[in-house]
Amino acid sequence: MLNKTLFILFVLMTTQVMAKQHNRIDYIGSSKAGQFLALEEYGYEPNGHVYFVNIRVLNVWTKQYVGPKIEITENAARPFLLQRARAKARQLSIETFQKYNINSL
Repeated sequence: MLNKTLFILFVLMTTQVMAKQHNRIDYIGSSKAGQFLALEEYGYEPNGHVYFVNIRVLNVWTKQYVGPKIEITENAARPFLLQRARAKARQLSIETFQKYNINSL
């Protein structure tokens, strides 16, 4: 009985932890020489009930971000709104990708 109770408490605590912010980081593309990488972080922020998308360009040689950070937030009313925010962020980052010769996927 004690084991079952501990298991249920563990599951409940894990569920609460998983209700926090969810995010994912994806590789978008790179320059031909491999010096610059485009990275996209996106996910859900429960405090504001919004989806967020951030796109940054990383200079791998200096290990520093370069160029502007593209930040988009979208109301999390429907799941398709995350895809719309990601598409908008990529559209806004085209100029930066061209500046650093990044071929996106």
